[in-house]
Amino acid sequence: MGVKNSFEKDFQEAIQFFPKLKYRKSEKGKMWIVSGELDICDQVGDYWETFIIAIYLPTSYPYCTPRVKEISQLILRDDDWHINDEGLCCLNIEHRMLLIAKRGMNLTSFIREKVYPYFANQLFKKNEGQYAAGEYLHNFDGVAQFYREELNIASPVLAVEVLKGIISNKLPERNDPCFCGNGKYKQCHMASVEFLRSLPFSRLDEDLEEFSKLIC
Repeated sequence: MGVKNSFEKDFQEAIQFFPKLKYRKSEKGKMWIVSGELDICDQVGDYWETFIIAIYLPTSYPYCTPRVKEISQLILRDDDWHINDEGLCCLNIEHRMLLIAKRGMNLTSFIREKVYPYFANQLFKKNEGQYAAGEYLHNFDGVAQFYREELNIASPVLAVEVLKGIISNKLPERNDPCFCGNGKYKQCHMASVEFLRSLPFSRLDEDLEEFSKLIC
């Protein structure tokens, strides 16, 4: 048997926790496909439901953005359930998924921290009528919500100023006044800017264009 690559090594770890999953390579060899049954239990270990899923990972793994598909069709195909007509699941805001790709992912952690909670939350909403910890709005409204709630960038005007500063590489020094004018940069929005700087410029350009439309 040949030496396993990083994906195959990580898969062997993953099946210790999720033994009903298997993997194969796509016909053109450009994708790892992890598929099978995912059993969902509550916090005390009581069984809830089993989903049939597929996880598509480019062979650039671990530096990739996975896609997850729900095959069992137990989830209503609707934007309000964060799943499209093809069964592709929206696990998190795209910005966080892009950061995973840049830093490098681990299959076990991805399933435990992103995939499993997504499906458990779907069952929670089915029973309770809402998600356990809230949810992002749809489309760019969700992006704007992410900027407000996670990055403390509360307005489109401030978002445009921050994004222009990053893209043009004209950022305040640590002890300079922040973009928002509410104190020193290092104690205010510097952490938010560093997060955004870790994302592809194509994503920042798209955000800048959409925020600019909101203030026209």
